[in-house]
Order: sequence, then structure tokens, then C-alpha cells
Amino acid sequence: MDLAGQRIAITGATGFLGRYIVQAVLDCHAIPVGVVRNPDRVPELAAAGVELRRADLADQDALARGFAGCDAIVSVAAMVSVGSMYTLRRKRRAAYIRTNVEGIRNVLEAARRSGVKRIVYASSANVYRERRGPIREDAELHDPHRPRFIANSYSLSKAAAERLAWELAAEHGLALTTLRPSGIFGAHDPNLIPVVRRLLRPTISLFPAFTRMQLVHAGDVATAALQSLATEASIGRAYNVAGGNESLWDFAAAWKAAGGRRSALLIPLPVPVRPFLDTSRIRRELGWEPRSLRAGLEETFRREAAAVQQ
Repeated sequence: MDLAGQRIAITGATGFLGRYIVQAVLDCHAIPVGVVRNPDRVPELAAAGVELRRADLADQDALARGFAGCDAIVSVAAMVSVGSMYTLRRKRRAAYIRTNVEGIRNVLEAARRSGVKRIVYASSANVYRERRGPIREDAELHDPHRPRFIANSYSLSKAAAERLAWELAAEHGLALTTLRPSGIFGAHDPNLIPVVRRLLRPTISLFPAFTRMQLVHAGDVATAALQSLATEASIGRAYNVAGGNESLWDFAAAWKAAGGRRSALLIPLPVPVRPFLDTSRIRRELGWEPRSLRAGLEETFRREAAAVQQ
């Protein structure tokens, strides 16, 4: 599929990952159409000539209008909160289900109504029931009807949303690809980068060692989405999208090498976490490769600096 000139609808285009996908679409000489709840949230997108259409995930009619005339959809919008890692309270879970599960239902139903067949859905590595690797894409996903004790509301909702996405794609004849990224970092990251910045601010700081989270740059996730759209063989496939075997200690070293401010003395805090995602499928089928941590952080700092100057 030649993406040049194609109109690509992006839900969540004003969010962290969404902005990287908009840039990736532009880099492919395709036309991004942001389908977002608040078109005024990121004025830089409109200033760059990106078309923004107003639609909430809860409004199927508005989504159908937002997708009209598009050739494909990259569905990114979701409710994410790292502050609820072990939240099982009913009200909190209901909010995740309403946003993530009913949201993807509305996206796919709106796609059917607007005649858009090709969809890439940004799922999550948190959908897997097991955490011991290597985990391949055919591993079991969380079942919301029999959740494990450690399962959080976000994980359960994303697993339920992906299960539903595959069911609706089969029912409506939609050409679906799902991506399951691990921890994502980059400019405008509301989660990882602010935490690392706080940890590295003091002169002396405790910092996790042996913690291998397979962090992946948002630009590489965006590349995976566009490679999926451009490759017909990706239809009907799920892909793990994750970085390599580097640890958070390596991340701190890359942070310093990339020019970031870092504590003069880091004291290792042993938090052993093993990598668990097998990424051989996306590398083999799409030719995808993640950039180094240093390259990702250099891009992050450049983009943040440019945003401050605007």
C-alpha cells in the first residue's frame, strides 16, 4: 500500500503518541486527519495544516463523520493512568471499560458506517495474562471475567478492547492490525519522562537497577503503525512493539549521554525485572527496528526544546 496521498484518520492525535503518528503520516507524504475530543488542545497541529475534526470516543455519529473520506484509521485514543497499577475498585474500572472498550466499539462501528476498512489499533503489552517471557503474540490475553490479582483496570480494559476489536473486525470484514507496545517514552510523555526527571534531579539519588522494561520510543511505535498500514501482510496480525534488553540503569546512562541533567551520584536500587516480549514477528514481517535509548532521548530533548521556543 503506497501511503502517499492517503488520508489517515488518527484518534487521539493531540495526545502523546498521537502527535508522533501525525508526524509519521506527514513523513510518508500522506494526509493526517486528527479525530479528537478537543481540536484546540495542540494549536501547533492546526498551525501545521493538520485537519482536525471534533469527535468523542463515546459519540459514534461524530466518529463516523470524522472518518468520512479517509482511507485508513490509526486508533490511539484511550484512557491511560500509571497511577492505577493495582486499582480494582468498581468505579475506576467502569471508567476504563467505558473509555477503552466502548471506545473501540464505537471506533470500529463508525469505521464500518463510514466505509473505512483498514485499521491499526494501538493496544498494549499489558494485555497479556502472563508476564514471564518470552511472550509471543499468540499468548493468552487477560480475561476480565477471571482477572488475576495483579491485573489492573487499564490492563483488563485494553485486553477486553482488543478481544472486542478482533470480533468486530471479523464480523464487519475490517482489515485490522493491532500493536502491543511496551513502555513508551518521548517528548510530551506524561508518564515515564517526568518520573525519571524527578528521580535524576537530586545531587544524590536512588535509581532502579536490573529493571528491564523494554522501553520503546514513541516515534518507533508510530513507525510500526505506518509500516503496518503499508504492508498488506500485516492484516489480521498482532505485533509486540518493544525495545531491547536495556535496563533503567542503562536509560539513566543514555539520559546523561543525550545531554539530560542527571544526579552526580546514582545509588543502584535493585529492582529485578526481566524482559518478556518477543519482538521477532514485527522485525521479520515488517522490517521494524527500534532506535537506541540515546537516539530516542536525543530526539525527545530536541523536540521538548523546540516546543519551549515556539
